[in-house]
Amino acid sequence: MKGKALLCGALCVSSFSSVVNAASIYADEGTSLAIGGRVEARAEYRDSDIIDLSRVRVNISGETLIGDGISGIGYFEQEFKASDNKIRYLYTGIKAAVGEGEAKVVYGKTAGAMSLVTDMTDIQAVYGAIAANKFKVGKRIANSIATFYTNDSGTSLGINYSGKHTIKEDTFKHGFSVGASQAIDDTGLTLATGYADQTMVKKGKEKEKSQFDVGMGYQIKQFYLGALYTNQKLGSKDADGYDVVAAYKINSIYKATLGFGELHVKDGDDTRAVNGDITAKWNKHFRTYAAVNYDTVIDKTQVMLGARYNF
Repeated sequence: MKGKALLCGALCVSSFSSVVNAASIYADEGTSLAIGGRVEARAEYRDSDIIDLSRVRVNISGETLIGDGISGIGYFEQEFKASDNKIRYLYTGIKAAVGEGEAKVVYGKTAGAMSLVTDMTDIQAVYGAIAANKFKVGKRIANSIATFYTNDSGTSLGINYSGKHTIKEDTFKHGFSVGASQAIDDTGLTLATGYADQTMVKKGKEKEKSQFDVGMGYQIKQFYLGALYTNQKLGSKDADGYDVVAAYKINSIYKATLGFGELHVKDGDDTRAVNGDITAKWNKHFRTYAAVNYDTVIDKTQVMLGARYNF
């Protein structure tokens, strides 16, 4: 379980969305370069219509040994859709062995540290993560310096700070997030907590948001249970909410999940939904899935079918 928790933590903070399947295209004298990504066809039924939400992600990762246990690293990932495309990650930095673990410091468009907490419940193929929806600084943000650490004891730590930059028509002034998770020996239990704070200027008005999350994940054989609680301050409004999700690995191919989440905003609009999916992972490169989401607040159902090829 320690190895499983360490792997989860490493994937959360590395931002290498296809790191498991990335193909090495160059390796020589301590320097390597790999290309990975996914091609994902997705069709969603909503409002009596079918919407094409297909996308492609391509990433490039590089590493070069610059000292004893120290490497320079770089990572880039672009997402393409029919309507638009965007850079998901773009950073370089240093990775080093520290005791029984590994630390990295990177700058650019990086992952936010809150993923260490929200990944406890954000495990479904498509929907879910109602309360676990992170602010930009805790999710993925530009002009960010970030440091992450993981070790063999199931400890994962992260912190990132982002400075002023433009997001569409708005100005992101500054923000930071911190996160930590810890596997509890070999019990199958992992606990996590995190905090994020950011300030943006939208339409000439400054808006500050903060959130404090706690989460847990419990794995026992083929069954996984995750839970998260969030307390947020959205300008002058307070909000709190929770997510719970269960996953069951039916056999070597099929896995099913069921989740429920809600976010209550005082004197504002609430969000509440139940969702589920079944995924068939045919091998490490190809999977198909079917998912459904029912929003109990607006009485609306969404259904999605997808096929994904990882490379």
